[in-house]
Order: sequence, then C-alpha cells, then structure tokens
Amino acid sequence: TLNADGEDRPWIYSNAIYAVPSAGLNLPLDAMKIDAEVSATKNIPYVDGAVAKQKLDLYLPKNKTNFPVLIFVHGGGWTTGDKALYQPLGNLLAKAGIGVAIPGYRLMPGVPFASQMDDVASAVAWVMKNLPARGGDLKRVYLSGHSAGGHLVSLLASEPETLQKHGIDPAMIRGVISLSGVYDVKALRVFGDENVRREASPMAHVRSGLPPFLITYCQWDYPFLPFQAREFDAALRKAFVPSRLVYVPGLSHITEMLHTIQPEDITIKSILRFIQTGQP
Repeated sequence: TLNADGEDRPWIYSNAIYAVPSAGLNLPLDAMKIDAEVSATKNIPYVDGAVAKQKLDLYLPKNKTNFPVLIFVHGGGWTTGDKALYQPLGNLLAKAGIGVAIPGYRLMPGVPFASQMDDVASAVAWVMKNLPARGGDLKRVYLSGHSAGGHLVSLLASEPETLQKHGIDPAMIRGVISLSGVYDVKALRVFGDENVRREASPMAHVRSGLPPFLITYCQWDYPFLPFQAREFDAALRKAFVPSRLVYVPGLSHITEMLHTIQPEDITIKSILRFIQTGQP
C-alpha cells in the first residue's frame, strides 16, 4: 500500500475499465484460448514442497526445438496478481516460436520482499534446469515482467547475488524486458526500512556488464513511472548497458497488457524484435 492523505491505499488503484471499440482494444471473446500450435502445461511446482503461489505455467511452441525462452513475472503491486491472467500473452508468444514460463510468487505482506526474490529466482533456476529437455535454448533466456514484475526481474538481473544463490550464472540472462516497471522503491514503505528499500531499488544497482534492457512506459501510466523509466534507461546507458526505451501512446498501466493481444501492438512488436534479434 501507499499512504495518501493519512490513509493506506492499494499501490495499484483504478476505476472501472471499459473496453469499447473506440478505445482500440476490440477484445475477442476467445482471448483465453490456447492455439493448436501451442502446448500449455499449468501449475508446475518449481520448488520442493511448493505452496499454491510457487508454481508456474508453461506455454511452448509445438514441434519446435532450440527456441528462445521468456520468463514473465506478473504485476500487482507485490501484494496481488496471478499468473493465470497472462495466458493470452503466453499463448501469443509461444505461437510466435518463443517458449514462455509464467511463475507465480508468494505475495506481501504474507512474506517479506526477499522471499519474492527467492521465488522468482527459484522459478528461473527451474527453467534453466528443465527447459533444454523441452526444446528451450539456454543461450537465449530473457526475463520479463509488468509493473511489480518488471521491478522484480530488473532487480534480479542487476544484483547477481540472488541468482548465484540459486546456482544461476547471471551471464546466462540474455536480456531483460520491463513493462511499466518500478526502479526506485525508496518511497514505498511496504518494503520495510530505508536500507531495505534502497537495496530493493534497481536504480541502486546499475553498473556496466548488465544484460541489455527493453523498457516501456505508457502515455497514461501512473504519474511517477514514466519519470522512473526515463531515469533508469539513462542510468543504464551511462553505464554502457544497451537499453531501449519505448513510449506506448494511448494506453494506461493496465491497458498496456490488455492491448498485447492486438496484432500491431507496439509492446509485443518490441518484445518480438528484441528476442528475434538479440538487440533491444
């Protein structure tokens, strides 16, 4: 939560969202279907003794091998959200020849933030161990996430200790795709004391040698996110880290993800370009 006017309020707050033709969304009724070219496997535990949130969904291109892999982490202000909401994204990218793993993770305040980082790193470790037998190419593994998920993957890639603790060489991460992510959490008290908030901010860990980044922000995003996206992109470039900043016009923090099912969506086109070329 954020404290506003002396009251704790949800970090993600929105009025009703209306999907009408004039908004350009044109949401199909079959958006949650799995295409014939895609193999979907749900609720795979990625740690021993997994609880409900410590499972992932796999969306893989059928009859293909040596395909790139995207690990996508959902948003929800670190306190809400569910992997099941992103089936359309998994299906769309798998249909394009990309293996997609969408993990859940335990949520605050039920667990501390460090446990969320451990969960996401555990999911990455499971993918590294198990995807080669399913056709995945470990030389092309990308981390991605939206909102809080963008924050988690950006931090995971920029401070190597958590990945190393789970037996992952950070150099195995080919790139990071952060959609409307958060890069400075020093003002968010949900993370704990000031020292924890600083260490939990990807901005505090920018240095040379990080993998390439693709960063998006929306025209109608939450007010502080466009500024953070520009600041983070500038810091990466100053450290000689390849980074591409993508402005998404006409969409909001929530509708950015809803719009990804559209064939000409700028976010999806940017993701596909990055994964297919290896350059953000």
